[in-house]
Amino acid sequence: MSIILGLTGSVAAYKAVDTARWLIRRGAKVIPVMTTEATKYVGPILLHWATGFKPIVELTGETEHVGLVRVSDSILVAPATLSTMSKIAYGIADNPVALVAISALGYGKKVIIAPAMHESLYEVNQYKKVAGTLEEIGAKIIPPLIEEGVAKYPDPELVARVAAAHTSRGIDMKGLRALVTAGPTREWIDNVRFISNPSSGKMGLEVAVEAWSRGATVDLVYGHIAIEPPHFINKYKVDTTIDMAETIAKLTEKNEYDVIVAAAAPVDFTPSEKYEGKIKSGLEITLNLKPTVKVLESIRGKPRALIAFAAEHTLDEEKLYKAAVEKLVRYKANIVIANPVGYPGTGFEYETNRAIIAYSSGEYRNLGLIHKEILSRLILDEALKIIGKS
Repeated sequence: MSIILGLTGSVAAYKAVDTARWLIRRGAKVIPVMTTEATKYVGPILLHWATGFKPIVELTGETEHVGLVRVSDSILVAPATLSTMSKIAYGIADNPVALVAISALGYGKKVIIAPAMHESLYEVNQYKKVAGTLEEIGAKIIPPLIEEGVAKYPDPELVARVAAAHTSRGIDMKGLRALVTAGPTREWIDNVRFISNPSSGKMGLEVAVEAWSRGATVDLVYGHIAIEPPHFINKYKVDTTIDMAETIAKLTEKNEYDVIVAAAAPVDFTPSEKYEGKIKSGLEITLNLKPTVKVLESIRGKPRALIAFAAEHTLDEEKLYKAAVEKLVRYKANIVIANPVGYPGTGFEYETNRAIIAYSSGEYRNLGLIHKEILSRLILDEALKIIGKS
């Protein structure tokens, strides 16, 4: 994967160094291109050091942009000023970044843009027209984070994550709507103590970001997760398992989903009685537990692709497959991913998972130990096969 990183004259240009490093960690070759204004914020030597490639900072008669675009998969303009975005939108190729981006569009390469500017510029009609034009001609725009009157450059790792997904798969989910669940719920013992599990919500978040990066409209229903969900995804925060079930019921009554990925870890048991206030320490108490509702049963209307997870405390392949098949049958899912939890390096709280994918056809695949980002990509690839878009 070869990605051109285009820097423009924004104060946020310094974050491009971290963005480049995150792209490289994902296996990308990163070639920097800079406008003259960008060099006032970040030195070309620093970008050379960060990427291993000498930045292109001026236009010459050697037409470097043509050869560069031909051998690259995409260009990420990050940060992007309104000035350079306008030039790309309307074909004004008078700086290196605009020229390379316009050439990339001409060659059918992917163009990703991460704007950064003052909020007043972001809110004007001119920006909206430019952004709309860019999307019409095939660019993917990563919305800025609006804080303190500034349209801020998002977290560099998130920018790299979106760019890598979009470069790998493009907008193959454009026009589709996806519902994703993530993270654990809580069942309250008293007003300060609860039953839960160590799920971080990482798997569900990866699926949500992957789907959005590939063009889908994404609704994320999430519990108490360790990572703040991206600002550009529709979010629905829940507390208890019944909260999650009711939210899913409302969303699936209101919307028709092409894909549902149930990656959350809702708590299976709740106290039969909740104590008011705070139980005094030192007291011996007995907790009676009863089953919570099954979140998957709250789905109203069947999506075109239903994908669920089955977390099991076992590394035995046969037992994992059996658990996946049971869930396939019970919920009429298309795919169930069985994954072991409670072991080092896999499942809850880790970046990686061990996964067995069981299909409604009776087949299954053992993916072994796999990074959750890569697993999310494979899951959505499978979803597209199911609905006939692959």
